[in-house]
Amino acid sequence: MKKLFFIRISLFIALTAFILHSCDKEEEKSWGTPTIGFTIVDEDDLNAPAEVQFINNSKYGESFHWTFPQGRIIREGNVTQDSVYTDIQPQRVYYPLPGEYEAHLKVIADGEEKRYSKVFTVKKPNPRIEYEPTGVVYDDTVTFRAVYFEYPGLEDEVTYQWDLGNGETSQEPNPITTYNPPGEYVVTLELFDGVETLHATRVINVQAEIAKTLYFTNALNQRLYKKMLYTGTDLPHEDAGVDVGLHPLSVTVFEERIVVTVAGDNIRFSPPETPADGYIFTTNLSGGNRWTITEPGPDHDYRDDPFVGTVGPDGTVYWLDRFQGARRLNYQEQDADYPEPYVFHQASEGSDLANAIGVSSAFGWTDGAIRIVDGEIWYSKHGTGRGLYRFTTEGAYLGKFDPLFDYKIRTFEVDLENQKIYLAINQAAGGVDPGLYVCNIDGTNLQLIDPLEDFSMQGGEAERTYITEMVVDADGGYLYYPFRHEDDINFLGEIVGDGSQSGIKRWKLDGSEEPEFYVTGVITFGMGIDHVKR
Repeated sequence: MKKLFFIRISLFIALTAFILHSCDKEEEKSWGTPTIGFTIVDEDDLNAPAEVQFINNSKYGESFHWTFPQGRIIREGNVTQDSVYTDIQPQRVYYPLPGEYEAHLKVIADGEEKRYSKVFTVKKPNPRIEYEPTGVVYDDTVTFRAVYFEYPGLEDEVTYQWDLGNGETSQEPNPITTYNPPGEYVVTLELFDGVETLHATRVINVQAEIAKTLYFTNALNQRLYKKMLYTGTDLPHEDAGVDVGLHPLSVTVFEERIVVTVAGDNIRFSPPETPADGYIFTTNLSGGNRWTITEPGPDHDYRDDPFVGTVGPDGTVYWLDRFQGARRLNYQEQDADYPEPYVFHQASEGSDLANAIGVSSAFGWTDGAIRIVDGEIWYSKHGTGRGLYRFTTEGAYLGKFDPLFDYKIRTFEVDLENQKIYLAINQAAGGVDPGLYVCNIDGTNLQLIDPLEDFSMQGGEAERTYITEMVVDADGGYLYYPFRHEDDINFLGEIVGDGSQSGIKRWKLDGSEEPEFYVTGVITFGMGIDHVKR
């Protein structure tokens, strides 16, 4: 009996060892074959001076050694003198001059050394013509300037040959002229930048009478409308001839284009498998020459749909989805692949960003609004999140607004002329109730503008859609914002009224007047302003 017992024990030990060995082999097998490689973000659109982002696609590497001849590593937003990096991937690499460059990666995996190199080009940007004022009336004084790549040390060799389109020419860097009669004028520039001769052209539309234009969406017919902001005759709003779909949460005017972010059907919490149906598109100011900038496609769900967005001064479209972070693409892209988030989404438990913000984790915090302010990204959170934050346009965290840290900020707008922030708080928190507020540019001195009573509860208490966009006309002295009455659109986002209690409201920036309706009979989500008088 004793012998049989020992035989059974021996068999059990042998079987256990076999199973563990098999598991080890299975675990080893699951690691796969080491690979090496990297990609370059926006590789075909790198303009000098360039901050190049490298993405390490290597798998199962044990150590990494990057070499960037003629490049300089960027650490914490600062350009260093280092051209060698020995971690997974650098934040960015700086290339000050146009040219052809190489990048090299060496990876140690399974005791073997693997190497990968890539040649890429940093282009010289084409020169462009800019002028002030941007809205030109006949007999206005107009000043031109050229924006181009300036070679260090060759500034004194730069020459200009302007044809201002009205019979005048100039060799000055910043020529000044006037135009009469109204009409289109073609301005051309022949520029020698110290290395080669380049050309640029710009059409100037000289107006007889001009005004800013307010653009806003109307959920009643899913169309875009416009209204001229005359100080004299109050003209009615009119259909701009653009279909905007359901839930166009942002409208931005950039130069001669309108950019609209459409969130699609689902803007409240839904099952993860709910398909994506949002997109971003652009038209010209007349509603023509329309194209789709990006749309999620079949590999994405509703959480990837574009919510609130904006356009930077260089034409980059920045936008948010429900909670995953900021994304970006140039407005000239057409049917582009949907990019990954690159700002804030990494604030998981214990991350450097979460620690900097002062929380254990900000993962899953609901996105609010995004704006470009003095070359920075300003970015708010609401619902499950809170606060207003600052980042570089490359995604490096700069700081938070401490006085606003506890508020659920659905959207905001910045008024640099009056040094104010206007913000819509959509959930009671931090000792304040929902409503439209104003504060100083540093977040202090929060004051109520409009309690927004009877505003639609679309989205529910925890994730209220509320105001997604508002605009400031500092010259005209007003803040404009949408008001969707709960009797016109319910908490499910269903239109249940005729829009008679909804519209566009405005508030006098100096506080001398109570908020009032400026346009009625429309149910508005996104809205924007063309600050160029046309």
